[in-house]
Amino acid sequence: MKIQIKRFSLLILIIAFLSPGVFAQSEPSIPTNFTTYTDEVNLFSISYPTNWEPAFSKIESFKQETENYMKSIDEKGSFGKSNYVFIGGVPLDSGYYNPNINLAIFTEPLGNDNVKLEDVVAVIVLEYKRISEEYREFSRTKTIIDGRQAIILDFEARLTNTPLIHYLVMNMFIDKYLWTTTCGILSPLNFYDFKNDLYTILKSFKTLK
Repeated sequence: MKIQIKRFSLLILIIAFLSPGVFAQSEPSIPTNFTTYTDEVNLFSISYPTNWEPAFSKIESFKQETENYMKSIDEKGSFGKSNYVFIGGVPLDSGYYNPNINLAIFTEPLGNDNVKLEDVVAVIVLEYKRISEEYREFSRTKTIIDGRQAIILDFEARLTNTPLIHYLVMNMFIDKYLWTTTCGILSPLNFYDFKNDLYTILKSFKTLK
């Protein structure tokens, strides 16, 4: 399980680059300048600013670029146990996105009475540190999103041959599966100019079934 989680951790950070405590109750208020996406099978919804765009057509190319990157740094990994259900952000002329968001499901069941979310997140953080040339964590917040326990990580990381990226990563269990929503932002943009919007995006997540 730990090996698969480690690989999953690396994959979500690279996708975000390419698409460039105490429990706190979270009752999201969706701003009027946000729009809400609901998936085709009515499984979940997530809200984001109206100038952000979904990027479903980019998923396969981002996966391929991610696997190419992993080979270039001699890391093993596969998307076989992860399913990306949403990718998007503010489109750039280059075809990439900054800020950006991706929502992934780890398709191997993890949640049970013996697996705690905070333990899974601890494994993920160790992997972030291992694969990063620089890593700085600002906060690790336990909260409630959509009635479920969630943990939001706020950190900066620089992977091999990549710029420094500021991430917000929300992890939660849904029916024993790990769902991870990752927002990433890199220079020349300043994370703190977008911080409130990024937290609102994470907290807007809802399951519909």
